[in-house]
Amino acid sequence: MKHKLLLLALSVFMISCSDDEGSGNNTSSGDYLPLESGKYWVYETESPSQNGRDSLYTDSAQPLGSSYTTFRTGMPATGFYSGSMADNMVRKSEDKLLITGTTSLNFSADLPFSIELEDFIMFKENANNNQVVGSLEGILQQQIEGFNVDFDYGMTTKAKESLETYTVDGRTYTDVKVMELTLNLKISSNVQGFDVTIMPAQNVMVSRQYYAKEIGVVHVVTDINYNLSDLSSFGIELPIPQSGSEHQEEVLVRYNEN
Repeated sequence: MKHKLLLLALSVFMISCSDDEGSGNNTSSGDYLPLESGKYWVYETESPSQNGRDSLYTDSAQPLGSSYTTFRTGMPATGFYSGSMADNMVRKSEDKLLITGTTSLNFSADLPFSIELEDFIMFKENANNNQVVGSLEGILQQQIEGFNVDFDYGMTTKAKESLETYTVDGRTYTDVKVMELTLNLKISSNVQGFDVTIMPAQNVMVSRQYYAKEIGVVHVVTDINYNLSDLSSFGIELPIPQSGSEHQEEVLVRYNEN
């Protein structure tokens, strides 16, 4: 259950954006995430802690004149990708996909915080391999059980390889582009006048999304790893395990082609 909370907590791959210098071509040759009303995608999710099925779809009720498309899930998502898209809005600008909304980073039920999203670049069609297309650094503070807890985060989204074909679960897709999100996180607080590092800065999540042209995301591979500080000398008992790891995969099993 705690691993499930961690995966849902890290469903935030979109916060703010900046383009590194790379390909100067911003012309789009197609849709790597169709945004028309009535689109849907069904994913099978699998991890050691939980298996499930997520239904992600575009909401037909959009604000009049809006260039954004709102994404919904039929039930609370079990997968990282569907959870990160749920109730957020996406628009296309040239060869980029931008997302706006609010998301929560509930590292556990006892360590929650949320971030406002505004036009974060979640995908760029004409980026070079390993080009950073989105990045953000910041500190969020929450009061938890009477203590001010600081979440010092850094996020990067990189364009990875472009594949002529990609096969997953026995299905082969053509013209696939891979994006990779990395979340680096440090958690600290002040206890009785002492600065305490709850978790040293570390990459706690790496998630790869495979976008197929005219279809959308067909496969997501997310790895979670973290190690907390030993705070026994302070007499502090943390609400989550001392360390943890999780591997989750989301595989597209059904979508509407028209």
